[in-house]
Amino acid sequence: MRRKFLGVLQLMLITGLLLPGCNKWDDHNSLTDPMVGKDLFQQISENAALSKFAELLTKSGYDKVIASSKTYTVFAPTNTALSTLDPAIVNDSARLRMFVGNHIANQLYQTTTTPVRLQMLNGKYNNLQGKLLEDANITIADQYTKNGYLQVLDKMLPALPSAWEFLETSPLAPAKQKAYLLSLFRNVFNPANAVQIGINPATGLPIYQAGTDSIRTNIFWRDVHDLRNESKQYTFFMLSDAAWDSEENKYKPFFITGDADSTTRLADSAIVKDLAVEGYYPQSTLPDTLLSKFNVKVGINKSAIVQTVKVSNGIVYIMRSVDVRPKDKFQQYIIEAESYRGSSADRRGNTYFRDRFNPLTGQQFRDVLVFNHGLAMFNLNYRLTNVPALKFRAYWVALHDNINNNTATFTQKLGIGSPTSTVLPYITVAVNDYREIYIGEFSSTTYMPFLNLFLTAANTTTANTNPIVCDYIRLEPVL
Repeated sequence: MRRKFLGVLQLMLITGLLLPGCNKWDDHNSLTDPMVGKDLFQQISENAALSKFAELLTKSGYDKVIASSKTYTVFAPTNTALSTLDPAIVNDSARLRMFVGNHIANQLYQTTTTPVRLQMLNGKYNNLQGKLLEDANITIADQYTKNGYLQVLDKMLPALPSAWEFLETSPLAPAKQKAYLLSLFRNVFNPANAVQIGINPATGLPIYQAGTDSIRTNIFWRDVHDLRNESKQYTFFMLSDAAWDSEENKYKPFFITGDADSTTRLADSAIVKDLAVEGYYPQSTLPDTLLSKFNVKVGINKSAIVQTVKVSNGIVYIMRSVDVRPKDKFQQYIIEAESYRGSSADRRGNTYFRDRFNPLTGQQFRDVLVFNHGLAMFNLNYRLTNVPALKFRAYWVALHDNINNNTATFTQKLGIGSPTSTVLPYITVAVNDYREIYIGEFSSTTYMPFLNLFLTAANTTTANTNPIVCDYIRLEPVL
């Protein structure tokens, strides 16, 4: 009997603990709630301070939307807040619908201390934190109706352009950076919507109906950031034309080709890829250095900000300069030796991938060893892409831990461009040396879309003197 009584008591305690957790939306269903029978539009219409917004709802057609059975959160600006609304917006049905839709979210949102990014009915997003929606104060919060929440604002929320829309349409967008980014539209293969009409008998690959297998896109959207994306926020730097010219001149020497136009395009590509970062950094929190998507340090001098433009998915800064140093732009290459592209001959039976422990670093590592392959100057091939015109210092870690009980040293080299290249010399691989070893330096006088490297064995067929072994190769730019 005592056990049964305790069980009932525990149930009562649990129920009592759970009841306070019911949120305000559950509470509004009470039959004594005077708002329970009023939808959002009714409640807005009955509030004299919101009469102008009620008119805009009706004129835009959103009155029927927020009077439906679906749930919404409406952020309604007061008559005072709407007093400066441009009449051109009111008289343009598309612009009006975009404006009004920027005040309605199709989910239930209460004021909260946790930052929330709300999607609005116009496809834009607004940031809600506490009793602040963007820079508008919520003066009457969490007022519920039978189909949602009403939040009253002291400011209206213009439907801002995205960062990309700003670039495309605003006269404030600097011309040269804009022209380069708009030049990056391409048709790229996309099988998602392709209509297959056959199979190529020679290759076995599908044949698609012309015009269905590609989409028009911008390379910057694909490779850097899609500045149209409203669900994310970005900080986007646009350089004045003079600043753009200065950066071009700084980076052209690293992209020397046989054609001046291609050199300019390559330099421009290197510049813009670090001028957009994910995240919203208003001036009050803008640091002096940001890291780009490519882990490049972007130095920010606030005194170089010419203009600040708030956009729907972040912020745009027009700059008279941005400090991105070549030593930060051009980073080292680290090539894991076991990840080679190919070899001069098929010697898979003589190739070993070894797990080892480096007592100097305290780290595990995996290397590649090719032993008793029987070929003079046997080599493994690696390829780098987009190599700028500059000097590199080369290093490797090559562990000869008494391979096949051999205590004698052997030599190997890194061939630059070809296995037989003499740019870097043969290097003696000492026994049980876990250190990173400097193996020489080389210069690239022109930009190279591809640079082939070859880990090359000694020019002998003797097993104990022609192994190749390597953990990694590191190429450090000299700047």
